[in-house]
Amino acid sequence: MIIFARIFAIPLAFVATVVMLAFKRDIRGIAAAAAFFLATLAAGWWAITRSHASTAGIGFLFLPLSASIAVFLGLGFGRGRVSGNTTSRVLAWLGVVAASAIVVSNLVSGMQTIAKNRRRDDEQQRFSAEVWRERTTIADALKAHPGHERVWLDSAVRANIHDRAFLLAALPSDSISPELLDTLASSPDLGVTLEAVRNPNARAETLTRVYRTASYPDYFFQALAAHRNTPPEILRQLYKRPRTITGLEIWFAGNPSTPKEILRDIARKTSDRSVAAALLENPALDCTTLSQLSVNLMKDHNRDADDPAVARLNERLPEVCKNTTRD
Repeated sequence: MIIFARIFAIPLAFVATVVMLAFKRDIRGIAAAAAFFLATLAAGWWAITRSHASTAGIGFLFLPLSASIAVFLGLGFGRGRVSGNTTSRVLAWLGVVAASAIVVSNLVSGMQTIAKNRRRDDEQQRFSAEVWRERTTIADALKAHPGHERVWLDSAVRANIHDRAFLLAALPSDSISPELLDTLASSPDLGVTLEAVRNPNARAETLTRVYRTASYPDYFFQALAAHRNTPPEILRQLYKRPRTITGLEIWFAGNPSTPKEILRDIARKTSDRSVAAALLENPALDCTTLSQLSVNLMKDHNRDADDPAVARLNERLPEVCKNTTRD
């Protein structure tokens, strides 16, 4: 609260000043103040929206503060430039220079952000191309070592353990060993760890360790919710914990290792067609879960037979529930 009070103290003081001047019918400097206010808001908004950072929106909190400072400087300029006092006129012009500097600094900041974004995009494109080249090289090498793919790939990964592009190219391969995946899942590089966790060969113990010990476990929640080797107790904890990552239901719904009670809870609650579609393709789907989903879909989709989820439901009901006792 103290921080917000400090941020909005000057804007509130500006509003109070304008009200007081309006009450006195003294409009000197109001036009200059309004011009700098609008210019600062426009330049600041433009600069903030150039950023791709997820935290860029915080800048909007401080925008009224910088705009109000520019307003007071503009107000001082508008009132002081016609003063008979030389000092007042000098201060007025210094004020307009300072107010202009606020506007210009926002514009410069925006242009610097655009340049930085362009550099980052270029670097990312170059890196992505490098990963693609490494992936092609690895695929060709694996074909050249039939029957020895795992031995070759493990050896190549160890030889290139500090080459990020090579690791990201190699980690999606199902030829890499669970033991090496366990090692790479301890990498300080979150991107490398994530690819190790996503690999279908990652062992349950590896996934459990990442969930329990990662410095930023949220980064791996989607991969853990989707992985068939994630232990049921970890899936239960992940499903029940407060959601810091949205959209996990679709990954739980499609995971054949997801405990039945979670699948049934999703079937009972979901109104998302993508989640329903993932659940309908889950090979672990049982009759009880499917029947619950049927009730939910028919309710939410108004028995729309043209709905793909409803159509797929009608296909799977006899397939799953035939000669099956609901449990």
